[in-house]
Amino acid sequence: MPKWAIVVPSLLAAMLVFIATRHDPLLSPDSITYLSAADHIRGGHGITDFTLKPLSVFGPIYPLLLSPGGRSLVWASIVGATAIAAGTALMWTLLRYRVRPIVAIGGALALGASQGLVRIASVVWSEAPYAAISLVTIAVLSRKSITTRTAVIGGLLAGIGFLTRYAGLGLIATGAVIVIASTWREHDRVVTIKRTAAFAAGAIVISSVWVIRNLVETGQPLGPRFEGGATEPVSTTIRLAFSGTGNIVLGDGWSATASARLGTAIVVAIVIVAALALRGRKSTTLDIGMLAFAITSFVVPIIARRITANDIELRVMSPMLIPVVYFAAVMFDRVCTVRIAAVAGAVLFGWWLYLGAAFAARFPDLAPGSSGYKPQFSPQMYDVIDALPANATVLTDNPQRVWWFTDREPTLFAFTKPRPGNSHYPLDTAHTVAQACSGHAYLAWFDGLANAGGGPAERRPDLLKLVDLQPQQSVPGGELYLLAPHDPSKC
Repeated sequence: MPKWAIVVPSLLAAMLVFIATRHDPLLSPDSITYLSAADHIRGGHGITDFTLKPLSVFGPIYPLLLSPGGRSLVWASIVGATAIAAGTALMWTLLRYRVRPIVAIGGALALGASQGLVRIASVVWSEAPYAAISLVTIAVLSRKSITTRTAVIGGLLAGIGFLTRYAGLGLIATGAVIVIASTWREHDRVVTIKRTAAFAAGAIVISSVWVIRNLVETGQPLGPRFEGGATEPVSTTIRLAFSGTGNIVLGDGWSATASARLGTAIVVAIVIVAALALRGRKSTTLDIGMLAFAITSFVVPIIARRITANDIELRVMSPMLIPVVYFAAVMFDRVCTVRIAAVAGAVLFGWWLYLGAAFAARFPDLAPGSSGYKPQFSPQMYDVIDALPANATVLTDNPQRVWWFTDREPTLFAFTKPRPGNSHYPLDTAHTVAQACSGHAYLAWFDGLANAGGGPAERRPDLLKLVDLQPQQSVPGGELYLLAPHDPSKC
């Protein structure tokens, strides 16, 4: 089968994203943070966001990819479509030396047309580019003979993966496993150590620049993080990972219990199929690498939650799609010589493609849940903010949407408590008082948000001992206050 044949599945995958985003991609609060950073990069203001402070809680790669378009959602759709097309082609690159040509094409299309990958590529998230970067890293390192140069390039790519998504630490670990597995077969430990060190050097060199920058700017290597991990039992955390895996593979229309069971079945199937593949005659270093990628993609979110209490959901578990499709293709290639297995596989494949296409067609129906949907929380409040003086500084419990709909800079997160998953920390006491002392700081409060919790007085009574909130205007679902210090002499 000619190499150009992969163009068709890649274009089909990209087309599904364009269909899904025909009325614009969806946004989450993180999406708006990415877009604000991209807009600042495009305007020559460095890697900063709507707070006018350096972006550090996210890596720089995705904002850089978005920066040619700034806050343009059309460009964001193009980035998502390009990422899914690249991921599709790269899956074929991996599979074509492992399975029959027709199975390799089918496996590539199964990844690109999966409703899970179409979903993450149709929201302004970093996961679709991360999937493509992961695949190219594994492809480079899975060559039959890894040289020192190849190991360094693989390390650089893995480092870029880390700078796209901090969970890319798992990709770095996967790359190290592939290098060790590949060189170990040469029965030369010196070569193994040398190549592994070369890989590590490539990953560390590119990652350390950003980590050092974060330490200088914020005092923390990965930016401000929630202090304190999840207090739930470990079994509950693992169950969340199973549920997220089930959702990203089969969609989120299942109950939490059903998703967890499906995710468990998927992970068990990966382990069984990987074990069979590694025992087979066609076993390759790539199989070991894919198993390592599956393990790290599952374990890293669990560790992160235990340390920082970060959320575990389908977006976080999205890299699991890659080993699922890979090992499904390997297994099908093994059993497709049996007619009934071939027919069953073809039917399942057709159903899978139908689900992906149907999801793309109905994707705009999810718009009311998007952070770019203005009526979602007190739309009148944005008009109130627009009417404020040009020198006014806006504090709010809803900073991403306020920036998106009003372009106010800086827009500051305030008067609420930090929670796991927040990409920004609310202003501390000293900075809140300093804003109150300025005489032109306003608090725009949105009652409908999960972090509203009964209003600013209930959320942060400690701040109200130092700062007075003077009501200015009330609208449905929101309240505007002027900040003033209780004791101006302390300003």
